[in-house]
Amino acid sequence: MPPKGKPQLTDEEVAILNLWVKNNASLDTDIVELPENDSLRILATNRLYPSGNSPISFDFSAADKATVEKLNNDYRVIYPIAQGSPALAVNIYNKAIFTSASLEELQAIQKQIISLNLNHLPVKDDDLKLISQFEQLRNLQLNFTQITGEGLSDLTALKHLKNLSLSGTQVSYNYIKQMINLMNIKQLTLWNTSLTSSEINQLQKENKNTAIIGGFKDDGKHPVKLSPPRLAENFGVFTETMDLEVKHPINGVQIRYTIDGSEPDSLKSPIYEKHIEIKDNTIFRAKAYKDGWYGSDAIALNFYQSRFKPDSVALRFPPHPSYRGEEEKTLTDHSLGDQNTNTDKWLAFKEHHLEAILFFNKPINLQSITLHMLQQTPSAIFPPEHIEIWGGTDKDNLKLLGTTKPKIPKKDDADSLIALETTFNKQPAGCIKIIAKNLKKLPNWHHKKGEPAWVFIDEVLIN
Repeated sequence: MPPKGKPQLTDEEVAILNLWVKNNASLDTDIVELPENDSLRILATNRLYPSGNSPISFDFSAADKATVEKLNNDYRVIYPIAQGSPALAVNIYNKAIFTSASLEELQAIQKQIISLNLNHLPVKDDDLKLISQFEQLRNLQLNFTQITGEGLSDLTALKHLKNLSLSGTQVSYNYIKQMINLMNIKQLTLWNTSLTSSEINQLQKENKNTAIIGGFKDDGKHPVKLSPPRLAENFGVFTETMDLEVKHPINGVQIRYTIDGSEPDSLKSPIYEKHIEIKDNTIFRAKAYKDGWYGSDAIALNFYQSRFKPDSVALRFPPHPSYRGEEEKTLTDHSLGDQNTNTDKWLAFKEHHLEAILFFNKPINLQSITLHMLQQTPSAIFPPEHIEIWGGTDKDNLKLLGTTKPKIPKKDDADSLIALETTFNKQPAGCIKIIAKNLKKLPNWHHKKGEPAWVFIDEVLIN
């Protein structure tokens, strides 16, 4: 229960917990799986959806949890539209590996998908036949795909489709007209297509029950704030060099950037042309500008070099069962986590410290080790108290190469991702041992004072 002086549970919350415990405290049962007159379902539904914000009811059952978990991966995210709802939303990313199979694999949950986001993917007209099988689909995002319009007639099978977005595609007026006459779409987005203003106006005149969005008219009289630039691909770790590609969905936008840590401005900062070659650890900042628009917010992204990758990794102590990531693989997969700890990007240690041994079949010339870690002081996630880097020809002939004693955060320090580097004179190494000892007693100002701190790590950078 909450400590004295802190917000206490309401009577309703206590009742929900009591009923949940009496129901065997199951973590595998959804609220919607309980009988409609079940007390726990009624109380929990009122809690999740207060008066005036009731959930949309659906006449289909929830998908199998194990199936949903199996279909989730690094480039495809599947999640319920609301707590306890059987309806699912799907976002697919990474155009480099997208194929029709990415959609075919979803057929196991096609009766639960109501929202599908395929923006900026190489989706073709033939793929619309697959999409038309998602019979409960309400929202379909096909912006900046390779749709031409020839397959739009397949979508007429989607009787529940209300929101269709085709911005940035090559669809034509005739294909759109044929499709919209056969569907009950409430909103159709056609920004940045080949349709003229007069064609869009004609469509709107003939389809008064559909809101047709043709886009913003850039006349300079009504400034709108630009969205930030975005990366063509999402990555944060590279081996030797990296070509950084930045894009913006609006034509004519000028992207200004810096790589020296300073804030970009509209006059002095370099203009992004085609790509930027990154050779070292870099903080990339960028803003978008265009006449008649307000400049965007800045993006700030860290890129790290890791020149060597071990052939195998061993952990002396296992990570905490709640934060196991992909075990040893997590440390050198060149994939960085964010401040969400509930992903497979993080390994966490508390009862034991982090101790990892990295093996190389061919010795490397080593001069630094950087640990990419998380700091969230309210959650008792602190930097290590002490870091040791050992190296040598093999695990039986190691010597201490360097140590680092990170600064202990203060009470009001912000949550952050941190890179803790230990450097030393360059030398050959066939084996590296990394020891990161967590803080054994949290400071007196912390609400868990005296307890051990967590250590969260997602990557070892080797140079």
